[in-house]
Formats: sequence, structure tokens, C-alpha cells
Amino acid sequence: MKLLHYEPAVPNFGDDLNGTLWSALAPSLFEGEGVVDDRGEAFVGIGTIVGIDPGRRRCLHVFSSGAGYTAADGWAGLDVHYHCVRGPVTAQVLGLSADRALTDGAILAPLVDRFRFSAAVEGAGARNITAGGRTVVVPHYETIAFPGWDHAVRMAGFDLVDPRGAPEVVIAALASARLVLTESLHGAILADAYGVPWRGFAVSRNFSTAKWADWTGSLELNVEIALVPPPDPMPLLRFGKRGEAFGTMLQLEPEASFREFRSRIAPPARIPFLKAQAKRVLEDLPAARRLLGFSPQRTAKALAELATYEPYLSLAGRRDSLRDAMLQRLEALVRLHQGALARVT
Repeated sequence: MKLLHYEPAVPNFGDDLNGTLWSALAPSLFEGEGVVDDRGEAFVGIGTIVGIDPGRRRCLHVFSSGAGYTAADGWAGLDVHYHCVRGPVTAQVLGLSADRALTDGAILAPLVDRFRFSAAVEGAGARNITAGGRTVVVPHYETIAFPGWDHAVRMAGFDLVDPRGAPEVVIAALASARLVLTESLHGAILADAYGVPWRGFAVSRNFSTAKWADWTGSLELNVEIALVPPPDPMPLLRFGKRGEAFGTMLQLEPEASFREFRSRIAPPARIPFLKAQAKRVLEDLPAARRLLGFSPQRTAKALAELATYEPYLSLAGRRDSLRDAMLQRLEALVRLHQGALARVT
């Protein structure tokens, strides 16, 4: 069975986790992939990837994926099996029954040997909170490409975690933290999976309230997201500025999430010529961007303030229940796949 997931131009640990997690938990699904592969099946895993281009695959097994960037219409005519999806927003968008909504598959990471972190392993991180843990900041993998984050995070007295690192490196940093401040959704998902408190923040219109509402809804968490100014306005020039003022706490309301989903799958609006030219000038001139009032100091102050708020963490019993349910569905999929192979042979 082909493993189907998003592969961005640069690494992103949440997407890259697919390659290790599923083969460790269900190796028989992927053994011999590319050798005997005449059934045209694909396993659609972690990520906001419902509707992703399936290539030549005609039978898709969706397992903990989320909707949010692409309409599922592109899968019309395919044999699609929704074993479980990321949360209630995805289930409602797709018209699935409520029992199809579980949570993000990254919740299973602590069950994989490669991601079992112990306080006894020096420098590898700890499974739970430790007294010496630090506050870490995880920008979105596209946001961190722009200037100033390292300086801003150090000024706040925190540690920067680059989401473009290898999954085991990023997860080790999250698992050993005292508190995680994150723009990356999987920064929150993995922190929560290891019992580490977290707070989410947004910088630009690149932040998807829909996918955050989807995941937090799966854990029955009522969450607010802080709108934090970036250290350099490049993310705003590239992705657009949200309408709310910096410092606003964004509510993850279901209806607003549905509206955002519909707007993201609509054709992009054309940017007026003069506005596009002005953006290009600012992108090419760092000195001109500084006149807009953004700085590492301003970002550091916002992050330091965010760290004083009560953090979020799902109930351990809820996480355990979701893990058990997801493992049961994964085992059912393995049995289904093995039975289909037996009938073919």
C-alpha cells in the first residue's frame, strides 16, 4: 500500500512523521511497497490532506487526515474509505458520521520506540514535564523561513524549535519542554501527546483556524489563539495580514471554521497591480520593512506575555481513549488489507 502524505519543498516534521510512524505501527500495510503494487491502494495519513492528488491510486484509506486546503471533489470516482478523520470539523465538511472523527494520528507517536523519550536519556528529552524544562517556541515551517525569529525568542528567554528538523529531534525538544508556544499545529499536537502544556499563536493569514478547531474539537478543548506580531513583516506581505489587531485572542468557533474552509478552497483573489508592486519593493528592502513597526523586541514582548497565560492540556484519560480507539481501527485496517491480499493470491 502506498503511503500518501504532503511533501513540502522544505522539511516539516508533522508531515515527515508519516514516514516513520505508520511503518512502525502497521508494517504489514507497507511491506513490499513498490514491488508488488497492482491494487492501486494508498494510505492517506497525517496532515490537512483530504483531497490531495492521489496520482494513479484508485483506492484510498483515509486514516486521521484532515480537510482544510483542498476540496474532496478531486476524489470523485475513487474508492475512498474513511477509517477515521482528524476531528469533528472534517467529519462535518465531508458529511461523515460523528464516529468517524477521532483525532490526529500523531497522538500515537509516544507508542513508537523511536519516539519514546526518557528523562534518563541526556539531551534526548523527557516524556513528561521536568523541573528543568524550558519554554520553547515553534513557528510554522513557512513562517520561520523569514528573519528575526531566533533573535526574538532568545530575547524572550525561550528556546526556538525549528519545525523543519527531523521528527525525532523536534519531538524530543517538545517532550522535554516545560511549556510549548506554537504556531505549528503539530507543535501543539505533539506537546499534548506527551503531556506538555501549550499555547497556540497566529502570525498571519497563513494560520488556519479550521484545522486547529478540528483538532482541539477532537480533544473537547475550548481554545483561544493569540495573534502575535512577527519580528519582520515578511509573513504578512507573503500570506496577508489577518483583520484582527495584534494581541487579539482568536476564538476557534465551528461556524467561523467552516467559513474559513470554504474561503481556502475557493480560487485565490487577484491582487491589484500597484499593491503587488508595493509588496515586491518591501520584500526586497529590509530597511523599508523596518519602518512598518515590526521588530524582534515587539515579538519577544508578545511571546513573554503569552507564556503568562494559563496553558492548555487535554485530559490524560481522553488521550488514552483516543489512542486505544485509533489503534483498534488501525488493527481493523490491517486485517482488512491482509484479507484482501489473501483473496487475490
